[in-house]
Amino acid sequence: MPVLTDRQRIELAVPAYLLYALTGAPDVFVPADPDLVARAEADIAELRGNLRTACLEPFADLPPSKRQALIRRLERLKRFVIVDWHERPALSLMLMLWCFLKDLTDREVLILWEGSAMDRATRKLMPMCEHGFEKQEDGVAAQEQACALLRRLQAEGLYR
Repeated sequence: MPVLTDRQRIELAVPAYLLYALTGAPDVFVPADPDLVARAEADIAELRGNLRTACLEPFADLPPSKRQALIRRLERLKRFVIVDWHERPALSLMLMLWCFLKDLTDREVLILWEGSAMDRATRKLMPMCEHGFEKQEDGVAAQEQACALLRRLQAEGLYR
């Protein structure tokens, strides 16, 4: 297995970490049918577990002090990125992150190995996000926001 640089480790962790942060917000996923609340809560718990694993995996082989330093860097990046998220609807943010993730995987900047924690998380997210793209203007806005997110991260030296 090749040795990853600190930058590569952060790049691997960012998508999962941002999705993890968003899915932890209250009422991000509210099922239309009240009878589905218990199932939705279980699905979200599973999703968050996979996202948590996926954002920690890139640091698993590091000594504890180095691991903590990179996780602190990841946390600072998250705070930088989410500064205006409280002003935007959760669905808009989820669609933006989905487009960001799709762009990274389409360009093979990020590879989701079948059966990995991030693969399981994206498989769980896909049906949750699909209805958000029903209106074409929502999809276009999400794409534009994903490009803006990528530019912000590139300004921080990531995803060059």
